[in-house]
Amino acid sequence: MNIVEKKMYKLNPGYLERFEDLLRRYSQFGGGAVDDKYTQGRSFSNVYEFYAYAFFIGLYKDAPMDLSDDDNLRSFWEIENWRPKEMIDHILACALARSDFDMFAVQEKEEAEVTADMRILRRTIEQYANGGLNYISKRAEEDPDQAEQDDFFLNMMID
Repeated sequence: MNIVEKKMYKLNPGYLERFEDLLRRYSQFGGGAVDDKYTQGRSFSNVYEFYAYAFFIGLYKDAPMDLSDDDNLRSFWEIENWRPKEMIDHILACALARSDFDMFAVQEKEEAEVTADMRILRRTIEQYANGGLNYISKRAEEDPDQAEQDDFFLNMMID
């Protein structure tokens, strides 16, 4: 694994603080017994699964959220810990395709420059994930009854 790939898997993308309640409502934060994850009635058994879902909704809806360096983003876990690995690879491939990240140029750079360039990739993931979280939040506010249904997230994919 080269330095670029290592740094990609060490990315720790964040979400805006205003989405904290949404993430906690639909996903399990932190550890916990596997049985607890299901008895608590969460739609996603891990917060990174919800974050990944939000990323793909933001991507599908072409709804990246404008984020600035002043935005206070909270992070939760490096993507190297997310499962399955194929999901991570899809997120990275989509983020690379949508960003200004130059995969060829970065291979010739020093480690410090690679680290700086990784911010472009992380920011792209954050923009689409937060855009997806924003979309989900609006849908839940518009129809609170539907937001409680088991098929709430499935219906979002076919809209």
